[in-house]
Amino acid sequence: MISTVLLFMGLGGMELMFLFILIPLAITIWALIDAIKSDFKKDINKLVWIIVIVCFPYIGGILYYFLGRSQKAGF
Repeated sequence: MISTVLLFMGLGGMELMFLFILIPLAITIWALIDAIKSDFKKDINKLVWIIVIVCFPYIGGILYYFLGRSQKAGF
């Protein structure tokens, strides 16, 4: 049933791979690199965010985007 609906919408195997694998992977890699490179107001925050991003790849990256960036140290 779901495959019929996705086929009707024009979504095949490559599109689904892009939507469900490559985009979350890109968000996770971006969040991890940004967390490693950044300085935070509290030193422990960097470690906590790296653990969250690695343990919860897609959700961790989204949480970091909305919550973690505000905890960075300003210059």
